[in-house]
Amino acid sequence: MIGTADLERGYRRWLRWYPRTFRREHEAEVLGVLLAGAREGQRRPAPVECLDLLRGALSMRLRPRVPRTERAAVTAVRLMYLGAVLELVAAVTILATIGSVRSSMVQRSPGFTQAQWHAVVAGKLAPTALAAGIAAALWLWMAWANGRGHRWARILFALFFGVNAFGLGSGLAGGSALYARADLAAGTALCLVHLVAVAMLFDQDIRRIAGHRSSAG
Repeated sequence: MIGTADLERGYRRWLRWYPRTFRREHEAEVLGVLLAGAREGQRRPAPVECLDLLRGALSMRLRPRVPRTERAAVTAVRLMYLGAVLELVAAVTILATIGSVRSSMVQRSPGFTQAQWHAVVAGKLAPTALAAGIAAALWLWMAWANGRGHRWARILFALFFGVNAFGLGSGLAGGSALYARADLAAGTALCLVHLVAVAMLFDQDIRRIAGHRSSAG
């Protein structure tokens, strides 16, 4: 009996990740199914069950709420999720290619010292990898906000594109095309996804402006 109570509390903790409205209507039903499928003597949720509950909660919370008729906006939100994945890929790429970046810099500058390399890692590579991880969270947040149709989120996302484009340009000016081609490729792909997502978000506004101009002409 004690084990069942512990298991139920464990399931309830994971169910708290779900939206309140869903829990109010379906928590008892879901909890009953989970308890019925539990192993004999099980006292806490299995790792697979925890991951499945977390996946379902995130899917429910991040799912776009804009009408499906607004296909451009829905596509833009999905591209934002892709952008979050690409940001994580960029962070992993930076960390995984540190060795090759160093080798390339040494080959092009034989007098390159250990102190100079530490300065590059501390001043450029490490902050860039950290920024990519933070940006991934920002992409997810903006996908959530735009998925709920907030106009301010569209404007913020467009400004964020300007920051990304500036970062890519700064990387090119700093020689990333020579020393960190993999990082540059990941950043370029991310910038292209960002550009398409911005265009999709403002698709209706662009069409409206074009329609006004054509009717005025």
